[in-house]
Amino acid sequence: YEIPDYKDRFIAPQLLSYKQPDYNWDPSHNLILRYDYRDFMPKGIITRLIVVMHRYIDQQKYVWKSGVILTKDNTKAEVIEYYGKREIKIRVAGRDKRGLLTIVTHELDKINASYKRLKYSKLIPCNCPTCKDSQSPHSYPFEILLKFIADKQYTIQCQESYHMVNVLSLIDDIIDFKQLISNNQQELNKSVHFKGDILKGDIPKIVFNLFQKDKIYGDYKSMNTNDQSRKFHLSENAVKNSGDGSIIFGDNTGTFTNAINQLPSFDAEPDKKQLKELLSQLHNAVIEEDLDDDDKEEALEQIEAIASALNNYEDSGVKKVVKKAMKILMGTAAALSPTANMVTICKELPALISNIF
Repeated sequence: YEIPDYKDRFIAPQLLSYKQPDYNWDPSHNLILRYDYRDFMPKGIITRLIVVMHRYIDQQKYVWKSGVILTKDNTKAEVIEYYGKREIKIRVAGRDKRGLLTIVTHELDKINASYKRLKYSKLIPCNCPTCKDSQSPHSYPFEILLKFIADKQYTIQCQESYHMVNVLSLIDDIIDFKQLISNNQQELNKSVHFKGDILKGDIPKIVFNLFQKDKIYGDYKSMNTNDQSRKFHLSENAVKNSGDGSIIFGDNTGTFTNAINQLPSFDAEPDKKQLKELLSQLHNAVIEEDLDDDDKEEALEQIEAIASALNNYEDSGVKKVVKKAMKILMGTAAALSPTANMVTICKELPALISNIF
């Protein structure tokens, strides 16, 4: 590749030095992700990544045969290939850790996909109190987390601390789904099968992110791509038959997901971090509750309103918005069984909200 700002000067990554350069690295509050290549790791993965991402190389200086330091928006990513261990390890530090990590993993996933039948696991770090700031946290295979979501199991146990951890928060800490959907728009808008009928081409308002499977089989429903509603029915059989992966709806059905993904991690603000996690849990609970469509949609809109308010909590007008949203949510919960998940979560919200707003 050509060195930026140095016309006609090129670097061949395969000829780089084996010696890792000296550099300073702050190990606190890192995002850490590993790729485990199990039985076989092709040579040249890190070399291809260096070429693809060469414009992000820190000072066009911190790059060597088996690794690279990338920088973007006051954020740095250290990517090192450990060929003997069949592993690539990524550490990210700085202002927009998840954003840069999403870019790096997107490029690595494209490189991995170019090798037929290559087996590997993307290992997601645990975010429990014990593992959170550890340089060697317990990790969960990404495909296992997706299976938990597909099976409606929203917590998983850390094998180091034995804490129960929210599955959605594990993924959300690492991967910006909104950006992934944008990056993979062409791949995602492929054929979707419904009892022999095929929807083809661009679907601008609904994006299907299908993990492990490229088709869904289920009840046919004609779709109007100009429909602005957030309702879409997919039968239980379609979910069961979609395999071990999960199905994520973007744009129309994903307004809340986008709102919560835009929230910061709130690592230094435990009340806000807990509220963010509770809103995610409440969203899942509302989806699962036996509510009519109008009540369910109304509840989801109120959760979205609170999530948006949390992102703008200093605005003087949000307190009124949150108060109204809570009143509607509590009214909806009052009609449910006292043991319903939505009721349990709603009981935890008032104290947190009073501390924040």
